Amino acid sequence: MSQKIRSAMDVVLDLIHPTEEAKVAIEVRSPFKADNETETWSGSGDDPALHRRKILAVVTHLHADGKHEHGCVFVLSERLKRVKTGPEEFLLDYAFPIVGSFAISMSQPRRTIMTSKTAIGEATTVAYTLLPTEIFPELTVTINPGGDSPFAPITLQTNDLQGLRKVLDECKRLRDASSAENEDDYDFEPFGWVAPYIADDAIPPLLSPIPPDLRTIKKPIHTRLSPARAGAPGNDFSDMELIREDWMRRKVEEELFAQSEKTILRVRIGTFNVNGKMPSQDLSAWVREQTERSASASVFIPPLKEISPLTMEEAQQHPVEKELEALDFNRMTAGPDAATTDASSTTTASDAARSATMSAGPTSEETAVSESPVDVPEDESDPDMLVLGFQELDLSAEALLYSSTTVREDAWCMAAFAGLGEKAALYEKLVSKQLVGMLLVIIVKKRLRTCFSEIKTSSVGTGIMGMLGNKGATAIRLLFTPTPPGTKAPEYESKPTVLTFVNAHLAAFDEMFERRNADFHDLSKRLQFDSGIVADEAVAPGSGYGAATVQLSVFESDTLFWLVNLNYRILLQDADIRALLAAPAQVNDENIKTLRKFDQLAFTMRNKKAFEDFTEQPLSHPPTYRFAVGVLTDGLGYDLKRKPAWTDRILHMTSSAVSVKQTSYTSHPMITMSDHKPVSAGFDVEVPVLSMHEYQNFIERLWRDVSGLEYVEERPRVRVSPTTIDFASVFYKRPATKVLQIENVGNVPCSFRFVSKAPAADPCPRWLRMSATTGLVLPGEKAEISLTAYVDDALASRLNTSFTRLDETLVLHTALGRDHFVAVAGDYKRTCFATSISWLVRLPGPVRELRFPSDILPEDRGVNAPREIMRLVNWLMSNATDVGGLFFERGDEELVQQIRESLDTGAEFAVDRHGRDPKVALAFADALIQFLDSLVEPVIPAALHARCAEMSSRDEAFEILDELPVVNVNVWISLTAFLHFIGQQDAYRDHLERLVALFTPILFRDDLSSLAPVSVVGKRNFLRYFVG
Repeated sequence: MSQKIRSAMDVVLDLIHPTEEAKVAIEVRSPFKADNETETWSGSGDDPALHRRKILAVVTHLHADGKHEHGCVFVLSERLKRVKTGPEEFLLDYAFPIVGSFAISMSQPRRTIMTSKTAIGEATTVAYTLLPTEIFPELTVTINPGGDSPFAPITLQTNDLQGLRKVLDECKRLRDASSAENEDDYDFEPFGWVAPYIADDAIPPLLSPIPPDLRTIKKPIHTRLSPARAGAPGNDFSDMELIREDWMRRKVEEELFAQSEKTILRVRIGTFNVNGKMPSQDLSAWVREQTERSASASVFIPPLKEISPLTMEEAQQHPVEKELEALDFNRMTAGPDAATTDASSTTTASDAARSATMSAGPTSEETAVSESPVDVPEDESDPDMLVLGFQELDLSAEALLYSSTTVREDAWCMAAFAGLGEKAALYEKLVSKQLVGMLLVIIVKKRLRTCFSEIKTSSVGTGIMGMLGNKGATAIRLLFTPTPPGTKAPEYESKPTVLTFVNAHLAAFDEMFERRNADFHDLSKRLQFDSGIVADEAVAPGSGYGAATVQLSVFESDTLFWLVNLNYRILLQDADIRALLAAPAQVNDENIKTLRKFDQLAFTMRNKKAFEDFTEQPLSHPPTYRFAVGVLTDGLGYDLKRKPAWTDRILHMTSSAVSVKQTSYTSHPMITMSDHKPVSAGFDVEVPVLSMHEYQNFIERLWRDVSGLEYVEERPRVRVSPTTIDFASVFYKRPATKVLQIENVGNVPCSFRFVSKAPAADPCPRWLRMSATTGLVLPGEKAEISLTAYVDDALASRLNTSFTRLDETLVLHTALGRDHFVAVAGDYKRTCFATSISWLVRLPGPVRELRFPSDILPEDRGVNAPREIMRLVNWLMSNATDVGGLFFERGDEELVQQIRESLDTGAEFAVDRHGRDPKVALAFADALIQFLDSLVEPVIPAALHARCAEMSSRDEAFEILDELPVVNVNVWISLTAFLHFIGQQDAYRDHLERLVALFTPILFRDDLSSLAPVSVVGKRNFLRYFVG
């Protein structure tokens, strides 16, 4: 079906901004040229030439004062495309300001026109001369931009006589108006409005082939804007660029990606420190998460002897290498371009800082299908892509200094394919990259081979002397272009997604914690890929140097995966770690959770020292290092010389353009050939399926509306409503939401941001959360910002003991415009949660009845223990001792809120009307846990934690209670007596250890900011003296 040709006026209207007006637009063409000079795109074979449309238009702009009108002549040319898959797209060739020196003229040439017609199978050439009376005269238009213009005069031709007359009339009117003006008549640049159309960088950032840096877009946009406050705006121009790009990105996600079809790429990632070993076990559990193999798929991998590290000659003559060479492994597992991909595999230390770019040629679909036996079923659970990272592949001295053999890479690749069993026929090796002991291999399904392109590799060494490759990283970057579902036109081009994988090995040993952080930042800076795009500052031709190209960071990706031997350890003492791992299975989950809190990587990420904004699924498997065979091991097989640790990790970071769902994360203890256990993770990478043409058109439509923000002459005008927001009562951990509406009542787009009232202050108070701190509104449209009042533990602890009136003024700054002020207020209702025990006992009554902070009682008139804790414990003792799952199952949050309200007001528990409903008991237990966890200081003060952990008998434990404040002792005795009683019940007789593990970090709050935490086992022992 042929596509509708838009009129010249429609084309121009689609191009210009709402602040401009198209007076007239006509079709034109370039003057007659020889065949080899015509502006066409010649076809091949019998395809006809594609003619390039041109449009000439007069566009005007009326200044905001309504007095000054200026115009330009625009000349547009159609963007040439071999296959027209959508509406025509036009580029602006010229923009000639109509000023006093501007000239435009029309003439009617007299020349011979060659035409042809067919008569009885013959081609006849007819020559004739145009006469003024012809119906469609050919007219020549000459435009002279004037002496001050950098452009030379141009000549165009048209048959539109009436349209051309309108062009001449408009040009004369505008030129006369311009000549009558003086520079003193206005204080603005009269043709500043033209700048967005002709700017060299007027290309939407979202159309860049290079994705934005993930580290940047993960930061909240308000943290990237210039410093500003009320009455003192920052750099509005730079802020507008960032706000505009963020607004466009959200529009694309909400209106394009969200509505498009999706495809899921199933990625299985594995990391394995092989400790210099050759494969000698079945890897199926690691590569396909399958422990049992069918008889037809059973593969025996004979143990392979070590390559001698003594001489290179020995290594070169090793029988394993000969066997692998005879098998020609790379041709077995790779496609037709295997030689290209394998060329990127290197083991030399000299390659440590060199980036290699590969052009992976496509494999035809027929080839891929023919190589896959038809009797091999493809299951939905099969991964589409296998990404395997190996560390310590080769520990020999020769490998560190020089190595050209790929025998170890080939052996491990062969073992991986053997682990796939009969499914191996569905896969081929796509690419690999090796640096000494680090190897990164990507294996994909053959039928998807053509979906991967622009494969690039890189490697960096950070080992000995900070350079050699015994430590460092290898990386692979590639484009995944999904195949559109259903039948699409052959010319359909899908939008690709950039995937990057990094296999790293960081510094070892417990004390090298800071060095590991430094290694991460070093790798983040030095790991780069050659884009092949010539940089703007590239050297001039003939200088003797090659042109510089743009280098791509590993973070310039849509999704980034790190599969690493990070070597981060656990901060607890060795004895604590082993005791927690050897504890009964019933407390395994709690112990793993405890160990996870003290993991060095978790500490690093919490404190933003490294791997900031990365995501890791919570660990549920035991530590994967260090295992040994022999007498110097504990009962779990861990080496007694090294603390067990989660050294082998898989993390990821992704942009909002891609959805990544992690489906698994585990270790594989049945593979015992190394001192590490291999780790694997499954991911479903969901990417939108849409054509590049559709994507580009959507971006360009957005861009046309907002590209001229920096050049508008009219001030943006918005209406903000309401200007006063009252949240009324604000309760602890109960969000209350109001909506602020921003309406653009002006004629130009408006970008806005919230700024602070004073220097160094936050634009938003602690108790208020905004759905967006910046935004952009088009003329006639509205934006809604959700404002949510929310009081968390930290804020409640301050408000409970101070004045409770919440008052704030928000400042909404419009770029190049004025500030708007919104008053927000609320009354906080005090709670007994998030307070201290010593303060609660001095309350004269329920906390909600406290009018002023000074109304609390003197210390010597306080009660013996907080009423609220006693009410909870007494209710549980009276009503819940026979309820199973107490403290182990979460209570209904609505019921917990009702219980909290009764505690705060002193009213009777309203939930008692539910009778003996077990979910009420669970809610009371949960309320007690939440109450204790919210206390400003735990029941056992932090200063006594170390001494409590050292107690070795029940008598010693009771003696140390004398050093606690009396109210703390009373709370401790009440709680432990209740736990002791619960532990004696039949339902909890086998769960006492779980109760101890659950309550210890609540009563002894863990200090997660310390690099030398107090013994967890010691604190549990102290609690056990009272409840066990």
